[in-house]
Amino acid sequence: IIQTSAKTVKLYGAKPLAAMVIALAKEASVPVAMHLDHCKEIELIRECIAAGWSSVMIDASSKSFEENVALTAEVVALARPQDVTVEGELGAIVGVEDDIFVNEADAHLADPKQSVEFVERTGVDVFAPAIGTAHGVYKGKPVIAFDRLEQIAARVPAAVAIHGGTGLSDEVFHRCIGLGGAKVNVSTQIKHAFRDSLSDYFEANPTDYEPVKVLAYLREQTKATVATFIETFGSAGTA
Repeated sequence: IIQTSAKTVKLYGAKPLAAMVIALAKEASVPVAMHLDHCKEIELIRECIAAGWSSVMIDASSKSFEENVALTAEVVALARPQDVTVEGELGAIVGVEDDIFVNEADAHLADPKQSVEFVERTGVDVFAPAIGTAHGVYKGKPVIAFDRLEQIAARVPAAVAIHGGTGLSDEVFHRCIGLGGAKVNVSTQIKHAFRDSLSDYFEANPTDYEPVKVLAYLREQTKATVATFIETFGSAGTA
């Protein structure tokens, strides 16, 4: 899954970004999904679908339940004829993701019964319930509602996404996946790998100014981080 943020799409433009990713995906040895993460703007979602994204996420979790259902169902209606999968979110996951900020006071977990209603009424393919994880970096030890995750995953007719994976232990990852988590987001940790590799490179090569060499190094280091997660999640060799 190649996941892009809404702000990345706005920076590069939907068509140029899609053209690059789709061209690379055609050369890949495994199936590739191009996913738009945490987007609150239906027009941007519409633009990404037209440009070739194969999956989109509408994040209306800050709205009332009925508004969330209505907006998410609207996106499903846009996406389904184009064979594009849709992810929706219920509950409020604490932290910052793509300029969407939720403080601890406003964070709340997804209710299992309401989760079933949400998925059935919207028709989403992937469901992201708030289960106690957090976007960004954890300030303390995360308290994951494993019982709630288990109930939701067993009852909703959709794949369950675990957001806020950065900083979780392998034990927690394995437990979440074992209870039904099908997709795990670790965006912040991948960004940290990119940032740390950049610092390491220039510390070792202070006079080097060739962007191609720098980017090649960053790519390899970031790939190694992603490969580790693929192994941790048990995804290696399953495509």
